[in-house]
Amino acid sequence: MKPIKTLLVLFLATLIAMPCMGEECRYRGEASIFVPFSNAMTNANLDQSPEINVGFDGDNSYYPFIMDTGSCGIVASQDIFQPAAGAINLGPGSTEYTNGSFVKVYSGNYYTATQQLYDEYGNILATSDVPVLQVTQLNEGGTITTPTKFALMGIGFGRENPDVIPAKTPAYNVFLNLTSIFRKGTLRPLPKDWVNGYVISPRGAELGLTAKNTTDAGFIKLTLWPEYSTRDLPEWTPMSGTLCINGVCAEAQSVMDTGITGGILLPPSGVNLGTLIDCPGTTSPQCVPDGNVFDIYYPNETHPVAFYTFTTGQTGNPMQPASIAIQTRPTIYWNTSRHFLGGMNFVYDNKHGYAGFIWNHQTSSDYGYVIPSK
Repeated sequence: MKPIKTLLVLFLATLIAMPCMGEECRYRGEASIFVPFSNAMTNANLDQSPEINVGFDGDNSYYPFIMDTGSCGIVASQDIFQPAAGAINLGPGSTEYTNGSFVKVYSGNYYTATQQLYDEYGNILATSDVPVLQVTQLNEGGTITTPTKFALMGIGFGRENPDVIPAKTPAYNVFLNLTSIFRKGTLRPLPKDWVNGYVISPRGAELGLTAKNTTDAGFIKLTLWPEYSTRDLPEWTPMSGTLCINGVCAEAQSVMDTGITGGILLPPSGVNLGTLIDCPGTTSPQCVPDGNVFDIYYPNETHPVAFYTFTTGQTGNPMQPASIAIQTRPTIYWNTSRHFLGGMNFVYDNKHGYAGFIWNHQTSSDYGYVIPSK
């Protein structure tokens, strides 16, 4: 008979040799960095888009950029961003934004740049390296102007638009191209066990996924998008879910979008929404009227890991969009608006291809739930 000490050693060796299984094995690193929204204290109701302080090319100055999960890439007007000496002009480009009621196209030139991410007090937290679109023209419904005081940082996935060149692949995503994070009193290179991704809450963005910050997450698998994957980073198609309106359900493409306060919808066939109303700030009757019941399941109604519900026109539900615009899309579509964060934090795992949800207890469980995957 082998002594107990020998058996213990053999047992531990067996455990080490066993393959790691489950969610906890994807997130074995411990490094992450929390980047608070500069307007978190004044934006508790998510009336405005979250903002992050961003600077460029080693300059100590910074400016609050809208942090937009519904787009990808940094866009700034000339009064906000000027290319550094030695920056490379990468050529012309454009990007398009919509809230369902309007379409705005910003055009200019892309330049190489380094970004610094700061907290609300101006302390540097991380650096990144992605191109910046310096915009010189705004086309809004055929009206051409020169934009000023425009600063937006898109960190979404699956946002490639065939009408916009160049395609906004992960190479344009600040959060996925970090070069250093503040650790142990100084900026240090990313550790080898860094898991590329983020957790978005009403307070800020935690960059780098760990077992700790994904503990209560429910995950859905995303589909690889090889056409837009780069040599260094994979791209994933937008997440899908089951969208039900007044009991009529269908599979839908879905985007969590911190850039807008209202939802965007292409409803399932056969849904009776009633008489559409004017969208806020327009005379266009293309918004959903009061009294429509929305139920959204991720990834589907049969085996959901996340669910939320609201009725248009109701009060007291922070997950409810301020309005919902109908917009023609290639497929049934649901854009949550930033009010999604009123009940759930959002997780994106670029490395492994998962979207995730964490119930953040900011509202009643009557309006939704998350079933953790672990």
